[in-house]
Amino acid sequence: MKRVRLLPLLGLCLCLAGCGSKATVPTEQASEADSEDTEAAGSGNAASTEKPRSKFAIWRDYIDGRDRSEITLDEESEKLYLGFISGEIEAECSEDCSEYCEQFGLSSGQKSYKLPEIERMIDIDRTKIPDDAEYLSERYIDLGLDGSYELLVDFYDEEDPHGYGLSLIVKNFGGKLKICYIQDFWARQSAVITYSGMIYVSGSGGAMTHGGFNGYLDAEGKYHLWYEWDELIYETEYDPPEEDVTINGIRIGGDDIRVDVDRYTFYDNKKYITVDVEYRYPEDEHGEDATDLEDAYKKACEAFVDPDETLCTIEEIEDILKDYRKKLGISDEVYTYGDELKPEDD
Repeated sequence: MKRVRLLPLLGLCLCLAGCGSKATVPTEQASEADSEDTEAAGSGNAASTEKPRSKFAIWRDYIDGRDRSEITLDEESEKLYLGFISGEIEAECSEDCSEYCEQFGLSSGQKSYKLPEIERMIDIDRTKIPDDAEYLSERYIDLGLDGSYELLVDFYDEEDPHGYGLSLIVKNFGGKLKICYIQDFWARQSAVITYSGMIYVSGSGGAMTHGGFNGYLDAEGKYHLWYEWDELIYETEYDPPEEDVTINGIRIGGDDIRVDVDRYTFYDNKKYITVDVEYRYPEDEHGEDATDLEDAYKKACEAFVDPDETLCTIEEIEDILKDYRKKLGISDEVYTYGDELKPEDD
């Protein structure tokens, strides 16, 4: 089945391994990962040869979840999950889904819903969808890598110009289904949900503004926020050359620099910020008239760092991210799942 989670992803930097700060998937790589096109072999020849799969595609397949044929479900879970997908069995929304329940008019922790009822919340009517349409995908994940399986359902409206859709994680609790997590996605917001339960959500407000949040679902289906982040990029690309980068009334430097500001708010509401200043074209020669990077960095910190934020270096934030991850209980096994297959250049 089509994995619709890869359809609306943004052109940002993927950083799922190590202690990277932001995690999203480049559009061009996502398209490559989902491509199943074949090439015609020879002129007028009906035979075709499948394109070799990229290392990125193999890695994404591994961390994205499993097809039902790749796992062994217990009899009860299989009956419940298939019944939910077919629209015959209900699932109750957990309290963790309250934000999305309110958004879509659902009742968290009070009422159970069949999948077609939830689909209609985003104007999908499965009775009007052709049999060969791929609007829904069924995958299985292993939250916390405890050996039991949860159902991950993605669906979206192909007619929606914004590519809007939902991801649901459904878990069997002793013969009763519960929706543990709901995540929406659209053209400017992507969601990556991994086999082990890591969740990376990112969005874009334009070429220079990005943001999102990262967290995970534990083995019991409980969601834990790790941190929220946003990235702002400032640079001047206009003529004449005397144009400056000026923020909050502070002249940081000329049009030869780029300022990258990353903010992090962790689950305990502590805030950190990194500021990076570099030349827009570092390979060029920079004479006496060039902006002094050290001076520009000091002015950028003055312009951007708020009183409740702790300024740190890019190297320091990596250690801070790791410390918070450990305190939250995200194990190395869960966090680095699939890293052995991750291409080094991604």
